[in-house]
Amino acid sequence: MTTYGDQVRQYGGVPVGVNRLSEIWQKDNIYFVDYDNGTAGAAGKKPDYAVQLPSQAVTLASKEAIIYIRPRTSITSSDVYYSDNITVPVTKPHLQFVGCGAGIVPGYRGSAQIRATALTTPIFTIQGSGVCIENLHINGTSMTAGDLIYATRAAGVQAVCTQIRNCRFLTGGAELTAIQYGSNQYSFIEDNVFLDCYRSIHLEATSGSPQSMVVRRNIFSGMVLQRDVDIFITINDIQSKGHIIADNIFADGKPAHATARYQKFISSSAPTTAVSTGIVTRNGFASSTADQWGNAGSQVLLPTGWFFSGNYYDGTSAAGLHGFATRS
Repeated sequence: MTTYGDQVRQYGGVPVGVNRLSEIWQKDNIYFVDYDNGTAGAAGKKPDYAVQLPSQAVTLASKEAIIYIRPRTSITSSDVYYSDNITVPVTKPHLQFVGCGAGIVPGYRGSAQIRATALTTPIFTIQGSGVCIENLHINGTSMTAGDLIYATRAAGVQAVCTQIRNCRFLTGGAELTAIQYGSNQYSFIEDNVFLDCYRSIHLEATSGSPQSMVVRRNIFSGMVLQRDVDIFITINDIQSKGHIIADNIFADGKPAHATARYQKFISSSAPTTAVSTGIVTRNGFASSTADQWGNAGSQVLLPTGWFFSGNYYDGTSAAGLHGFATRS
């Protein structure tokens, strides 16, 4: 039992979150969530005195806390999960939520999976800055409204500098958004898997100018009839800049949801505006059509201020090579 006595290092010196340098400063601000073995009224400071829900850990935590969430599993290999709605208040910035399941990206079962208790409320509502959500399976099955993660800056809310990585998202066929960023700034969405999401990511201008939002190395996949738009851009703000959508895989074909609202890999609600800037680069699209982008693009519809460079679609050569997608 070394270093900080039960905290940064547990059980014979095995590191808990060995790459998390912030733990050096948070020895009394680390919490554990374990529904099947924890207790709602526990202190949550040790794995064997865990609380049952992430929202309970947030109540106990102060700013900069690290919250570790144990997967729920069963001896029948059935699908078990947490039911919770979690709000990170503006007074508790820089919280980290870390799923402790095995694997690089969480699977459907055996992961730290969270579903909503209130089915019209986001699973995560982020109000504070610097929140990190990592290695969780966030599942919108049975939800009828809302978003899976809602991080929108508004009066009194500082939902900026958000990091969402190594998570799995599923909206379950409902017309929901997996990640809603409203005027978010300096944030990353990276290395996630979006499966059968009606709308995977929404980048929006709400209160203030969204800047430097990076979407990289994600996988957007699922049945085309379950998806309407993988990335939706509704930014019309002259100070909006520095957005990057790079190195993503848009798999399984162009979205074709029956609502027929957008039916594109990436779509903008204001394609003729040039006031926001960004770039879409080094992405692979599951399409054999070269007409990929522009303010009249059939596959990707971008604001005219955005660049589209070095992307790939299914090539038509005899060798089956991939070609560069081009302007429409």
